[in-house]
Amino acid sequence: MNEVNFENHFKDLFHNTTDLIQFVKIDGNIELVNDTWLSILEYELHEVIGRSIYDFIHPDYAGIHKENSHTVILTMQTLNVETVFISKYGKTVFVEGNLNAFAHSDKAVYTRAVFKDITERRLAEKKLAESERRLNILFKRAPDAVVIINEHQKIIEWNPKAETIFGFTAGEVLGKLLSDTIIPVNYREAHKNGMMHFLRTGEGPVLNKTIEITALHKTGREFYINLSISSVKIETEWLFIAFLSDISERKKTEEALIRKEAELIQAKSLEQQKNEFLSIASHELKTPLTTIKAYTQVALACCADTPDKVTEYLKKVDEFSNKLNSLVTELLDISRIDAGKLKITTKRIDMSVFLEDILSSLQYITSNHTIIFNEKAHALVNIDQLRLEQVISNIIDNASKYSPGKNEIVVTSQIKNDQVITSFKDFGIGIPEQNLPKIFNRFYRVNEASMQFSGLGIGLFISSEIVKQHGGEIWVESELNKGSTFYFSLPIVQ
Repeated sequence: MNEVNFENHFKDLFHNTTDLIQFVKIDGNIELVNDTWLSILEYELHEVIGRSIYDFIHPDYAGIHKENSHTVILTMQTLNVETVFISKYGKTVFVEGNLNAFAHSDKAVYTRAVFKDITERRLAEKKLAESERRLNILFKRAPDAVVIINEHQKIIEWNPKAETIFGFTAGEVLGKLLSDTIIPVNYREAHKNGMMHFLRTGEGPVLNKTIEITALHKTGREFYINLSISSVKIETEWLFIAFLSDISERKKTEEALIRKEAELIQAKSLEQQKNEFLSIASHELKTPLTTIKAYTQVALACCADTPDKVTEYLKKVDEFSNKLNSLVTELLDISRIDAGKLKITTKRIDMSVFLEDILSSLQYITSNHTIIFNEKAHALVNIDQLRLEQVISNIIDNASKYSPGKNEIVVTSQIKNDQVITSFKDFGIGIPEQNLPKIFNRFYRVNEASMQFSGLGIGLFISSEIVKQHGGEIWVESELNKGSTFYFSLPIVQ
């Protein structure tokens, strides 16, 4: 090959190589660069010849490049270097390659550098490093425990949340078998078998699922966790990533709710059985009671010539038959209320006229008290007369029973806000303030009064249900040792 062809081939190689080539004088000014250098850094040749190489190197790398250049000039050695250029339009270009010096008459006259463009690689490495940094932050700050084991079941990662949940520090568990740390004894064999089955077949029944299971704390305490496991193969080794969270408090709450529900179901069942018993017993008592009363009435009618003592006894039988009949009726009403079968049949009447009739009738059987009907509000209402008579009779009976030694029960009737409000005031023992909210509850009796006065505590409950079915309300106001006032309201018919 002649000298001309050799020179042409050299020029072709110089300009068409994929490497960046530069010749720089000892003073740092550019002597020559190839086409690849110009193309990557986006310059024309006339824009760089004669200018300082440091006009093109990133300021952060200029110092190290000067040191490297000084070293090769002094030692005439070749250095492997990395540097960063800034292109004409501000693009950052990472390069690596060889830097050496050429001498003339044993004196260095310029440096030559041959660089490869590694920008994509550096950016990818930077991106990967940033991803790893973020992953590390997430790993350390994750709200769940994150535990990574290898296919030999050894723990290789253990984040701070795992330390909190299980009590072991990372230093205490890294390199140890998972089954020797947080897996309860009764699950260890299944864990080992599951791992071997996966490595043999690639199948794992618990992988990529969330399950509830128990784990061991460092103290030996066993508690519930949520567990989710994923697998990943890196090169030739399988890794298993477990996400775990402590759900022991949630499980306690769930168990408490289950117990509560069971108690409610049991209570409901007992209540239903009790109601069924009351209903059956009441119905069974009705027939003999009716017969007893009928025979008593016949005996009274036939005993005109019998001694007074016999007549007195028969009247007592009749009186107590009435009381027992009233009690049985109330028990039947309780059963009807529970079954939703307490029905009312209403009729439009004048409340004032109705009250006057009922109170007159009740006065005959309320011998120890005078019923005073003070205010009489004339208002039309739709009521079931028998049921409302039952309510008024219960209230008057209570007023008489709980005001021994007094002689008045004051009844008033007023109109207010499209309601007719009827009140019954006694001057008896009163009700403690703390007992007022419970006075209309089923079977409720004030402790202090229950020792002195008989009763089952169902009359006011039934009265409350009857008033509610009429679209009204019932309530009480009371002052201890000064008496009570019971109220009920009914809507007025417009």
